[in-house]
Amino acid sequence: MSKAIRVSRFLAVTVAVVCSGCATQGSGDTYDAFLQKIAADCKPLIIGSDNMGEAIIFNGVGAIPVNYTNFLSKTEALYRGGISPQIYRDSLTAFVGTGSYNARSFDCIMAHLPNTASGGAAPPK
Repeated sequence: MSKAIRVSRFLAVTVAVVCSGCATQGSGDTYDAFLQKIAADCKPLIIGSDNMGEAIIFNGVGAIPVNYTNFLSKTEALYRGGISPQIYRDSLTAFVGTGSYNARSFDCIMAHLPNTASGGAAPPK
C-alpha cells in the first residue's frame, strides 16, 4: 500500500471519528453552558455544605466528590426534562443535605432552565 493511500485512509478515519462526536457535542455544549451560567449567576450556589458553583468552575473542587457527581447527574436530568423540579430538590437535599442556601440555590437553578414556563421541562435531547 502506498504512503498516499495510507495517509488518505488515516485522514478519512480521523474525519469520521471527529464528526461522530459532532452530533453529541452540540447537545453537551448547551448543558455545559447552562452549568457555567448557573455557576456565575447563582453565586453562592451552595447545596448542603457544598459550593456547587465553585465545583463547576474548578472541576469539582469545592464539593465532596460524590455529592458533586450526584449534583451533576441530577442537574442534567432536570435540564433534559428527565425529572421534575420537586424531585430534583427533594433528592438532592436527601443526598447532599440541608443548608441555609438550598432554597435560594434551587430557585436560581429553576429560573435558569430553558423552559421554566412548563414546570422546568427542558428541551428534548
